[in-house]
Amino acid sequence: MALQTLRKGASGWIAKIFLVVLMLSFAVWGIADVFRGFGASTVASVGGTDISANDFRARYLEQVQQIGRQTGRGLSPEQARAIGLDRQVLNQMIADATLEAEAKRLGLAVSDQQLAEAVAANPAYRRPGASAFDPAYFAQLLRSNSLTEGRFMHMERARMLRDQMIQSLGTGLAVPSVLVDAVHRYESEARDAAYILVTAEAVGTLPAPTEDELRAFFEAHKVTFRAPEYRKVSILALTPDALAAQIKVGEEEARAVYDREQTRFGTPERRELRQIVFSKAEDAAAASDKIKAGSSFSDIAAERGLKPSDTDLGLVTKAAILDPRIAEVAFLIEPGGTSAPIEGRFGFALVNVTRAEPASRKPFEEVKAEIEKDLALAKARRELLDQHDAVEDERASGSTLGEIAKKLSLKLDVIDAVDRSGRDPAGQVVEMPARPEVIAGAFATQPGVETDTIQLPGSGGFVWYQTDAIIPARERTFDEARAAVEARFKEEAVAKAVEAKATALLDQAKAGAALAQVAGGADLPLKVAEGLQRGRAAPPFSVEAIADVFGAKEGSVGMAAAAEAPDRIVFQVSKITVPPEGPQDQQIAAQISTQMENDLLVQYLGALQQQLGVTVNQRVLSQSVGAGAGI
Repeated sequence: MALQTLRKGASGWIAKIFLVVLMLSFAVWGIADVFRGFGASTVASVGGTDISANDFRARYLEQVQQIGRQTGRGLSPEQARAIGLDRQVLNQMIADATLEAEAKRLGLAVSDQQLAEAVAANPAYRRPGASAFDPAYFAQLLRSNSLTEGRFMHMERARMLRDQMIQSLGTGLAVPSVLVDAVHRYESEARDAAYILVTAEAVGTLPAPTEDELRAFFEAHKVTFRAPEYRKVSILALTPDALAAQIKVGEEEARAVYDREQTRFGTPERRELRQIVFSKAEDAAAASDKIKAGSSFSDIAAERGLKPSDTDLGLVTKAAILDPRIAEVAFLIEPGGTSAPIEGRFGFALVNVTRAEPASRKPFEEVKAEIEKDLALAKARRELLDQHDAVEDERASGSTLGEIAKKLSLKLDVIDAVDRSGRDPAGQVVEMPARPEVIAGAFATQPGVETDTIQLPGSGGFVWYQTDAIIPARERTFDEARAAVEARFKEEAVAKAVEAKATALLDQAKAGAALAQVAGGADLPLKVAEGLQRGRAAPPFSVEAIADVFGAKEGSVGMAAAAEAPDRIVFQVSKITVPPEGPQDQQIAAQISTQMENDLLVQYLGALQQQLGVTVNQRVLSQSVGAGAGI
């Protein structure tokens, strides 16, 4: 947090530099990707200014940790390199060094007084809530980030110089109004379209394909029906459920649980109660005497101005009553009776029992199987680690999974054939524990090679597996693939028929027929889609179909693929609406201005780097990010 506070004051332009550097990612690597005369501690050099490995490593680790905090999980070195974080950080440092070198060449400078005034005026370096700069707090802030005052001032001076150059490039850029208008129209334009949806139902039932047609289709698309590579896999899953199936629980043990946990297998007694609370004992006693003399509980409540909702406790169990004294008495009174005054937590109460529901309990025979299953599962969880160690000991001795399963009386599942997608030759999904991990591992290892143990989430258990055989991919015969060939043939035939019908309707519309007339002639409904917006799907219009609509002129007709294949849409743009100018135009202008500034900065940095010369020591860079000799 302290480091974030230190950098908060420089976040504006520094963030912009970082975004620009991302746009330049990988560009630097084409300038010079060999190291020439580098020392072992230099990662890169810009115009004779070196970027040390220590500085790069510190910045790189800081970015790794920041991403870890943002995502809530650590980022491994491999993951960081995979997303190009090492190159992004180095490009940022190269950009900083480029601007600093050019500032030095131009003779730009920041005096000690200017630097001190800027730091003192920055609220980010003040104690929270304070209005004045506190040197003691500033020193504490530096210490918490392992910075000396001299090093920080050097970094801040360099940042201020870079800001001067960036502001000189980006200040005063005016966005042409014609460009703002064009972007506004592009982003805000809405269109209405009348359309005919041509579906598979619209083309009716097509004739069944002949044998010759199917065979010709098969020959033309043989690769489509090729059988993929399969693997034969043996799986030994050690889970609590699997172990529980082998554990026997005696009836006496189950009955003991039944007797001990009575509320688990039934419902406790419930009573519908009413209550009046008095602050004084004598008032409660007087009310009780009135009830004994013939007054009702409701009469007493009415005398005290209480509504039924003020006295009703509802239908409750004994455990649901907060005051234990009242609970004890309330469940001793006969239904219809009213208690004597009870001294409770909140005063003196009279409790009336309206009705009672007796407790109920399922018979032992009805819940016996459930109790036995729970007991077996509890025992299995306790035995799980012992069984795991037993399996690992057998594996260490060279036993196969089949031998281990037989010796330890465990179940071994053998899957004769499964492809990379987890399906069998019939196309059905193969159910197995840890399916993604097992399939990935099975296709990554050869038969006879021992694989790593997979631990299931939580206390779910363990899975061992082995690849028994590889069934190579092959060409299927026509007879093997006949069902798939016929299904695929029919799909393509329907798609062609839908396309042909939609094209015929489009031709009628292009010939001058009104779209409503075209729809009526085809016995299809004419529909209207209003407020279509660029880049946003609006079923049945897919994003691609929306692009076709926005590519047409007002009044013109066209055809597009619908969101659901093989449907087609024949449409006519009936209205184009462009909202008037508004506050969004200012936002558009600001966005374009920022992009123009970034583009200008990118070009400026590129030109400076070509002029100054940039070299990168790949070997030291790789060592700095833990990538070995290469990157």
